[in-house]
Amino acid sequence: MNKKSLVKLKALAAKGDVDAQCWLADYYLDYGNKKGYRSAIPWLKKASKLGDPWAQYELGLAYQEGLGVPKNIRQAMQYYNMSAEQGFDSAQLNLGIIYANLKGRARNLDLAMRLYRRSARKGNRNACFNLGFYYEIGRGIPQNNRLSYKWYLKAAELGDSEAQRIVGYCLHEGVGIRRDFDKSAFWYRKAAQAGDEYAQYNLGLCYLDGDGVKPNSRTAINWFKKSAAQGNKSAITKLKEMSLMRP
Repeated sequence: MNKKSLVKLKALAAKGDVDAQCWLADYYLDYGNKKGYRSAIPWLKKASKLGDPWAQYELGLAYQEGLGVPKNIRQAMQYYNMSAEQGFDSAQLNLGIIYANLKGRARNLDLAMRLYRRSARKGNRNACFNLGFYYEIGRGIPQNNRLSYKWYLKAAELGDSEAQRIVGYCLHEGVGIRRDFDKSAFWYRKAAQAGDEYAQYNLGLCYLDGDGVKPNSRTAINWFKKSAAQGNKSAITKLKEMSLMRP
C-alpha cells in the first residue's frame, strides 16, 4: 500500500468506516511484529465496538497471546464470545479450547463441545479434528469410535493431514467403521503426500503387504525412505530389516 492510499484509508477509518478500520488493522497486522500489533489494536477496538466479528476475533487472539497488549484470558474470552455469538467459526473454536483447558471448576467441557460443534458445522477443520479427538479418548463425553471417525473424516475431507492419516488407520483396522483397505490406502496416500511421516510409513506397509494396493516392494521402500528421512524410527527399523540402511 502506497503512502497516498494509506492516508485515504486512515481518513475513512477515522470517520467511522468499519471496513476501512478493519483494512487498516489488517495492514498493520501484516507487519508481524510488536509495532504492527500495537498500531492495529486501536483500530481493532473501534471496529469491534461497531460489531465487526473479525475485529473481535483478532482482539481475542491478541489478548490470548499477548500481541500488542498484555495477556489477559478474561479479555480474550470476552472478545471471542462477541465474535462467536455472530457465528465466527475461528472464535468459536478458540473459545472452546480455552473453556476446555481452564483450571479446576472453571473448566467447562460441555460448553467447549458445543462451541466445537458450532464451529465444525461451519466447516472449521480444527474444530472437526478436536471433536474426533474428544470422542476418541472420551474427554467430557462418552468414548465413541463411530462418532470419532465421523468427525475425523470431516477434518480429513477439509484437508487436515493428521486426520487423513487417522482415517486411514481407522479404515485399515476397522475402528469406528467397517474395514476397507482400498479407502485406507487412499487416505494414507493423501496424508503421506502432505508430508505426514507416520502415513508415509503406513503407506509403505500397505505396498509391502498389498493392502488396498498392488504389492510393490520398490514403492514401499520409497515411502519408508521418505518417512525415515523425517526421523521415523519404525521406518528406519524397517529399512534396516530390509538391509537398505546401514546400521
